Amino acid sequence: MRILKKPIINWFIVKQNDTFEQILNSLRGKTIAVVYIFEKDDALGFTHYWVWKSDIISGWLNAIQELNCVPFILDVRTFMQKASNYSLPHLDFVINLNCGSTELSSMSLVPSICSFLSIPCIPCNAVSIVAGENKKISNLLAHAMNLKIPKILETTNNKGIYRPLNLGSSIGIKRGYFNNLSKDGIYQEFIPGYDITIPIVYNPNIEDIDLFLPILYLPNSLDPDWIYNDEEKMSNNGLTYLPFHKVEEKTRKELINFSRVFPIQTFGRIDARVKSDDKILSANIIEKPLELKDLYFIEINPMPTIEEDGSFEFSFNAILSNENHCFYYCIKKYREIIEKPTVNGFLLSCSMISLSTAKY
Repeated sequence: MRILKKPIINWFIVKQNDTFEQILNSLRGKTIAVVYIFEKDDALGFTHYWVWKSDIISGWLNAIQELNCVPFILDVRTFMQKASNYSLPHLDFVINLNCGSTELSSMSLVPSICSFLSIPCIPCNAVSIVAGENKKISNLLAHAMNLKIPKILETTNNKGIYRPLNLGSSIGIKRGYFNNLSKDGIYQEFIPGYDITIPIVYNPNIEDIDLFLPILYLPNSLDPDWIYNDEEKMSNNGLTYLPFHKVEEKTRKELINFSRVFPIQTFGRIDARVKSDDKILSANIIEKPLELKDLYFIEINPMPTIEEDGSFEFSFNAILSNENHCFYYCIKKYREIIEKPTVNGFLLSCSMISLSTAKY
């Protein structure tokens, strides 16, 4: 029987230029499995509304090589089979790309197997998936932890917004309530204003998770009733990413405390609305701090898509213009050390550091 060993990395605090380089060098040579979805898998409990394609998969493969680590690529079913018959090679980490399952229990399959084998799983464990992907559970937890949530509406009120319970990628979001909508969803008050996404990332410099720059979505229409649903994504009507460089300290603390509950140990994302009574949206909103009183929690995503030109990459790049940001040093130094740095590589390095020092 193969004995799986957890990777051990001596802990550090990033304060000197050579320390971060040393810890990145200590990650070299680790074997990292990329477990992805084979689209033609016909298992009954394995249907997917969304599958990450080659651009997402290749982004993580490139990140593994960016850190001078060794990739091991296999689909979910093969990973399951090899795990059960002890034919897996030694794995230091697993990157879970089993996304978009219509059955929430199936989405937690890979991290559950990893837990059984004591292999750290990136980005999260099974508990985080079940709690985060279920919008009813995550909304109840947000309300219990001092975050505002839109109030639940009766179906007789046709001015709210409907979100499917487990679906992601903005699929199935509708304004108003219609008889043909599934009852297995959440129907809430609509908050006029802005969509905002808040990346949560483990920061080696402070030994804890913290916020990347929150990213505000400003639609070209400047309409406060605009929503970023799947139809809007396909329409190419256009939007602008705006970084929030100022975040109220109370807002930051409450969002971090909430994220710890799931828990977010590596990286994740909170999606919310910033309420506005203005009839026309404006880019000037980012000139004032992001305040908790204006923020309405929508959902937490423990398995966010990391892609080129996405919100994580935009935030990653924007941090370099803010020397006071908590991630400024790490990102700046990472870019100096790594020949062709990417946001995937940075997130992977932070995740490996976090899971190597945590009690897994």
